[in-house]
Amino acid sequence: MRRNAVAAVAVLVILVAAGFAAYGAPLFGGQTSTSQVSQCDPVPGGTHASTRLTSKTFGAVTEWDLPSQGRIPNGIVAAPDGSVWFAEQELPGVAHLFPTNGTLVEYAWPGFPTPKPPDCLDQAQSSGIAIWNGNVWAADMYANNGAGTIIGVDPATGLMQAVNLTAQAPYPYWLAVGPHDNLWYTSVNITQYPARLGRIAPNLTVSSVNLLGVSRYDEPIQVDFVNSSLAFIAALNQATTSNGSCICTGHIYAFDPSVNSTDIQATRVGGNYPLVLPDSVSFSDGKVWVAQHGASSVVSYDFATGQWTRYPTSLVPWSYATLPYLIYSAGTEVWFNEHYANKIAELHPASGTLTEYSESDPPASNAGGIQNDVSMTPGAGGLWFTSFSGNYVGFVNASFVPAFSISPPVNDTLYLSPGGTASVDLSVAGTWSTPLGVNVSDTENPGSVPVQIAISPSVLTIPPGTSYELKVQITAAASLPAGDYTVAVTVTEGGVQQSAFVFLVVA
Repeated sequence: MRRNAVAAVAVLVILVAAGFAAYGAPLFGGQTSTSQVSQCDPVPGGTHASTRLTSKTFGAVTEWDLPSQGRIPNGIVAAPDGSVWFAEQELPGVAHLFPTNGTLVEYAWPGFPTPKPPDCLDQAQSSGIAIWNGNVWAADMYANNGAGTIIGVDPATGLMQAVNLTAQAPYPYWLAVGPHDNLWYTSVNITQYPARLGRIAPNLTVSSVNLLGVSRYDEPIQVDFVNSSLAFIAALNQATTSNGSCICTGHIYAFDPSVNSTDIQATRVGGNYPLVLPDSVSFSDGKVWVAQHGASSVVSYDFATGQWTRYPTSLVPWSYATLPYLIYSAGTEVWFNEHYANKIAELHPASGTLTEYSESDPPASNAGGIQNDVSMTPGAGGLWFTSFSGNYVGFVNASFVPAFSISPPVNDTLYLSPGGTASVDLSVAGTWSTPLGVNVSDTENPGSVPVQIAISPSVLTIPPGTSYELKVQITAAASLPAGDYTVAVTVTEGGVQQSAFVFLVVA
């Protein structure tokens, strides 16, 4: 039963200065696209409409612009035939895109208010979506008098049916198909204790599952089913301290979804390793991969060695954190998105490299360029994503080869004492006609900003060419605590960033 698609997650956290503030709403001032919605293009509830979309391609990315100026697309899931389904929060309803010819079919849910100008605000909050029992199901978190509703559409007939949820497991968020052909959802309700999941049987009976062992205020956000007896939960803690600051931690838990009970024991993964708002988890090849929605790094836990490893992203000048959101691992590839960096990232652990693709052309140059591309799902040959303020659906082609690459040193692990210095040589190859910028980051703090680790490249700009040997000096401050750190050296032409990792052991 491998694997549930990486569906969407609503915007959970907004970075404010040096701290965090939690929000449930997906739209926020200063971080949406600059285009203004001036009119609505509603589809009557209970009907569906077809149109042909235009697309554009830049580098690895292809994007399809949606009808009207504000469909607010969110949760997304790929179908076996190569098409893709996603939620449209303004419609509200779901839409079906056939990328081979650009055809879009929209299915509006009945019983919802018609969006009205001038703002045409979203009528639903639909983060979770799944293909289950022949229908396409999406969640509206706050329908049904606040308890939430999950609505299914039959693609063959357009007929719809709704499952109204109860107060036992309200606010449906993430959807995933689990054992015994049940549809599971996370229940976003921080006041619940113990934490709960919702489970819908094929006959549409709803039950609530208590996850025993989940720490109080650890709120399950996303579930990843590995097989019939193993699943992982990403749970974050947005509770506040007595002075009002966000605790902003969380943990990963494992549980057996085949247990036929309303109480299931969950076990914490990896002990008390300090995670920063872990809101997505994915398992492959003996490791769990975690996106941290409050940092500029993703993390992996190796069950064979019991070791955690952090991988920093490249940095952006307008935010302390790039806010990785969702993560998906399969074989040698790990995909994740970076909300505040406006990027899709592809990490190759075996080669020690990270490639990041801008989700816009030209790339974002300040916070106003963020398009809120917060949902993604793996598809044949790459990754699909939605942009709820950019008003498009995008695809990243995994077979795309950038014009340049950077390789880590042959020995990618350095051992230093506090106050020690070492140098490494990295190779840049390919053919590039414009200069490449050089940037650095590391994992000594959640923002991946070097402070007590001095990372000094021999140049900050690489001239046009076909190869270049980049020397980098790394110095550990005398006050740097002992531990394991990851250094990233990034080269970029603007739209594509490629990083090589160096692993630093300070003792």
